[in-house]
Amino acid sequence: MKKAFVLLLTSGLLAAQTSDLLSTNWYISKIVVNGQSTNSPVMDTSFSASTFNTAGTNGYVFTSRYYNSSPVSLEFIPNNNVFIKAGSGCTLWYYNGGNAINVNPYDQKNCDFYVNTPSNTQYNYQITNSGSGKTLIITDPSGNQIHYNSFFLNTHETNESKKLFKAYPNPAKESLTIENIDKNLSIKVYDLSGKLILETKSNDQKVKIETISLQKGQYIVAVENYAPYKFTKE
Repeated sequence: MKKAFVLLLTSGLLAAQTSDLLSTNWYISKIVVNGQSTNSPVMDTSFSASTFNTAGTNGYVFTSRYYNSSPVSLEFIPNNNVFIKAGSGCTLWYYNGGNAINVNPYDQKNCDFYVNTPSNTQYNYQITNSGSGKTLIITDPSGNQIHYNSFFLNTHETNESKKLFKAYPNPAKESLTIENIDKNLSIKVYDLSGKLILETKSNDQKVKIETISLQKGQYIVAVENYAPYKFTKE
């Protein structure tokens, strides 16, 4: 009876620990190697979600996806935010689209993060709230990290039920104008890590967002009931 209770308790801890991981679609947003942080470069094609799936009785497979996919066989340590790598691999497609000079090295970092460590390597993970979604941070023994974000689901998957709005100029310098939206809607701007940068309301069908104070880089405009829009601040 005591043994059965211990097994039940362990299973409960494991289920609670992995529930967010298994139920969320994760989108790679940033890689940190040797203290150098790089946000996911823009590609001509969208990339699929990174996901955790069960494999056998106690095993799982996490597939980290950017242009290529890196599947990792793993087991979780109960009551710890740790998983142990059993094996890994990576597909070998070469990206020939726009921005390839940045996409291919970034894609290689995603593969190297999991492939270049031996079996039984322990990875730590942490899930935090980020804006309106969650951020998953996986850290290897050297302190390198990959960040995944749940927020960008609709920016990478076509959602025909979402309405579209017009935004210009893109790239933006001092301001970004949004047209063809309804009144009294929430408008939020996020950076590519999922951090909420600013928030306002639409008081008309045309809204101007001041961008002069934003750092150079890429951002997401999320208007309530509309498909998200990505723009660049110069």
